[in-house]
Amino acid sequence: MEFSVDWFNDHLAGMGQDFLWRKASMCPCVNPHSGAAKPNCPICGGKGRSWTNPVSVKAGMASERVLRQWAQFGRYEAGDAVLSVPESSLLYEAGQFDRVTMLNATDQFSLVLVRGQNDRISFPVQNIDQIYWIVSGNTIVEGGIPSVASNGQLSWTSGAPPAGTHYSISGTRYSEYFAWDEVPGDRNHHYGSRLPRKLVVRRFDLFGR
Repeated sequence: MEFSVDWFNDHLAGMGQDFLWRKASMCPCVNPHSGAAKPNCPICGGKGRSWTNPVSVKAGMASERVLRQWAQFGRYEAGDAVLSVPESSLLYEAGQFDRVTMLNATDQFSLVLVRGQNDRISFPVQNIDQIYWIVSGNTIVEGGIPSVASNGQLSWTSGAPPAGTHYSISGTRYSEYFAWDEVPGDRNHHYGSRLPRKLVVRRFDLFGR
C-alpha cells in the first residue's frame, strides 16, 4: 500500500478549519533558578512566555472537549482538543506552549473589569455586545462599545466608564488553546513519509495554573 502525502494535504486543506498560530518563547524576565516570571512584566504579564505575531494556518479538528468549572480563583475552562496537522501547514512544526486560535469556533464571555486599572482582555475577541455599570445603588448605565487592540487593551471614543468604576463587558470570543506536554507527534511515518501529525492542545484558560 502506498500513502500519498499530497492527498492528505489536499484533503485537510479543503476540509480543515482556519487557525491562527503564535510561536512561544521564554520571556527574559524568568528567573533562571526558580523558573518564575515577574508578575508585573510588561512583555508577558507574568506568564513567563511571550508569543510572536499570529500566522494563518490550516488543520483538521479531530476532537474537542470543553468544561466550565469554578475554583478559588474564579471560573475557568478546562478542556483539550486534538488537531490533525498536514505536512503543508506551518503548524506542522509547532512546539510546547505555542498558542492556537480557532477562527471557526466561538463562545460567549462576560467579565467584570475596573476602569483605568485593568482595561484589558486576555483572549482574542470576535465582538463586544454590551458594556454597563451601576450608579446610585440600582441605576444601570449603558456604555459605549470599545475597540480592542492586538494586545487586548480597550479604548473608547465615547461612553467610557468613569475612572475606578467596576463595569461588566460581554461579547463573543474565539476559542484559544496552547500546546502542552504532547507536542506534534508523528503517526509512525510510513517509510519516512511526512504524514499528518497529531497535536494535542489545552484551553488557554489553564495556562500557568
